[in-house]
Parts: sequence; C-alpha cells; structure tokens
Amino acid sequence: MPAEPMTVTVSQLNRKIGYMFRGESSFADICVRGEVSDFRKNEKSGHYYLKLGDEGASVSAIIYSWNKAAAAELENGMEIIARGKVSVYEPYGTYSLQIASVRTEGIGALSDAFEKLKIRLGEEGLFEQKRDIPKTPSHICVITSETGAVLQDIKNVLSRRCPQVRVTLIPAAVQGDQAPASIVSAFRIANSLDCDTVIFGRGGGSSEDLSAFNDEAVVRAIYGSKHPTISAVGHETDFTLADFAADMRAPTPSAAAELSVRDNAERLYELEGKCASVRRTLYRIVDTRATAVTFTEREIKLKSPTMRLAAEEQRLGTVSRHIKQSIDNLIGSKERTFLGKTAVIEALNPLAVLLRGYSITYSGDRAVKSSDELKPGDTVKIRLYEGSVTAEVKETGK
Repeated sequence: MPAEPMTVTVSQLNRKIGYMFRGESSFADICVRGEVSDFRKNEKSGHYYLKLGDEGASVSAIIYSWNKAAAAELENGMEIIARGKVSVYEPYGTYSLQIASVRTEGIGALSDAFEKLKIRLGEEGLFEQKRDIPKTPSHICVITSETGAVLQDIKNVLSRRCPQVRVTLIPAAVQGDQAPASIVSAFRIANSLDCDTVIFGRGGGSSEDLSAFNDEAVVRAIYGSKHPTISAVGHETDFTLADFAADMRAPTPSAAAELSVRDNAERLYELEGKCASVRRTLYRIVDTRATAVTFTEREIKLKSPTMRLAAEEQRLGTVSRHIKQSIDNLIGSKERTFLGKTAVIEALNPLAVLLRGYSITYSGDRAVKSSDELKPGDTVKIRLYEGSVTAEVKETGK
C-alpha cells in the first residue's frame, strides 16, 4: 500500500506554487497575445487592472502605477502583445500577468466579432422596436438567476411603490455556456404567460460574465417577446446587445423596477388634483347658470305684463330645478367616482389592515409568516395600528 502523501496547509500549498512560478525561467519573461477587457484603474492604489483573453480563455493582468506609459494607450477591445512575468498572489491562490510593456496590434477578434454582429442585427431592425412600457401593470415577469440579488432588489422597490403588482420569477442561468439557451427558454415561458412587462438582467461582472447577453439567439428572443421588455444587465457603464434589443434599458435592476410602475402616492396625488379641477369646473357652471337666471328674471320684469311674467317665472322655476338637478347629479357622480378610487388606494395601505385589529409580528427586521420561524424564548416585536409591543414567545404551534 503506497505511503500517504505529505499534508500541507493551504498557505503552504500556495507558497509552493509561488516558488514553482518563480523558479520557472519561462514565466519570468514572457509575451502574451490577447484582447483587453475590463480595463480599469484603482483610484486608491493607482494600479491598472485588466484581462487578456481570446476565444478560449482569459487571464488577469496588472500594470503597476509607476508604469503609466504601458497603460497610456490601452482600451477595451484592443489586441495587444503584453510582455511581463507571471506571479502568484498567495493569499487567494490566483496568478496574474505583471505587465512591463505593451505593443498594440489593433482591434481584437472578440471586439471585432461583437461590432460585426451588432451591425448585422441592427441592419435587420432588431434594435428599432421600442414599445411603450405599461404605466399601470398588474403582473410583471422577471428573468434572472433565482440565487442572485436582482429579484430581491426588484421586489423591494415594487413593494414600496406599487405593492399590488404581482411578480413572477422565471429562473434562468445568466452566466456560463448554458446561459444563452436558458435565457431563450425563459422568454418562451414568458410569452406563454399573461403578463404586462418582462424585466431581464443580472448583477455586474466582467465582460465574460455578461457575454450571454451578447448572444444572437438571446437578442432575437428579446426582440420576439410578446410583452414589452426592460433590460437591467450589469452596472450603468455596462452595455450589451440585449440592451439595444430591449424596449427600454435601465442602469440597474432597482431602476428597472422604478421604471416599470408608477408610485401609488403619485397616482393618488394626481387623482386628487383631477377631482379638485372637476369641482372648480362645476362651481363655474353653477355661477354662470345662476347669473343667466337672474338676468332673465330681470328682463321679464321690465318687459312683460303680469300674466306673462307669471308664466315666465314658472318656466324659469322649472329650468332652474332642472339645472340644479343636473348639477347635483353631476357632482354626486364625480364624488362617488372619487370616493371609489380613494377607497381602492386606501385598501392597498397596509395600515388599513392594522386598523381592523390585525397586527404584524417581526423577528428582528423580518416579518414572521409561520410559527416554524420562531421557538420558545424568542423575542418578537408586534406592530399595532397605534404603537407596538415587545413580547417573548412561550410556545408555538400550527
């Protein structure tokens, strides 16, 4: 039976790998050809970080702050030959290329392919479709990873602005080789659902992380969506072909949620303004009709004999009653409409539920939905319509 190999710590393993890189002369001075992506400057240290990649792989690289000349002409999408040495960052067990000098070789193959695909799809008209996003949706579908923070960010914004909107997650892989097919499948599911808007996206990442949203099949799926689409891919500075194909682009997932609905408070304010305008219009009508009646009565008294005056007074009385009845009916109708819409909005107010004697129990900052979330001895906070109380759980049950 072979002897058990030596056991080392993670630090010792990474140190051994570092010794191996430093001891291999071919890693001490090497030229690497690749396309620049994710090029950025760390404002605190002054170092420049980037990735060099080709169609099959990518490697992290660094240009130190004292070597600004090497970074002066670099841009994302450039094909370069970088000369330097390979080093290992032992705390993380990662290796990178420390660049000493750079020779530019023009536009990289990946950027060139991106631009050619963008032009071809643009000529087909896939970026021209810009439908209006519904202002008062009742159902929104979200295409994203079920484990990421995107869905929660969107739900948080919608629960604050328009809690009556229903949100359906259509899970999809948003990174890796399987992501394009997964996203296309998710759009097929969205097309089969009765929803108003589709939000799709993921959090920030490298250009490789976002590459699924540059896939031609994904772009065509977005263009072919039955429902208006909002793109929320990456950070504000990240652009993908999916952004061009969507009906609207949002800089972040939270911004996408903001753009997808109107705030209930804004809608209530607007409704109150319209009701006030209706009241002012009705008051003007009443004043105008009253003035006309007064003028007519004066004319009758001046020009008519007693019998005609009596007949005209009777006619005017009938007209006045009809006017008053019409105005009363109009005012009543408008007030009923106003009260109905106010009642709908008031029903959406969570405090209305508390007013009927219900309460909300919190464990920490989280609302408790099931007794399974608590155990005897836990301290909970109970929110009432007026004020709150703190209590200790004695027992739980179903």
